Amino acid sequence: MLRFVLGQALGAYFTKVAASGRYPRIVSAALSLAATRMGGPSKLLGIWGLLSALARRGR
Repeated sequence: MLRFVLGQALGAYFTKVAASGRYPRIVSAALSLAATRMGGPSKLLGIWGLLSALARRGR
């Protein structure tokens, strides 16, 4: 149970960092893909972060 909760927290953090726009697209996309591997709700958040990273302009 603790592993699941920690995985979700880590997945949410990866998605937050990926969507922040501080890093290049490739880094954001990699973080979002890592978030999708956490399972559960992080999978959907990771997909959202991936779309956000790829749709972003600049960098």
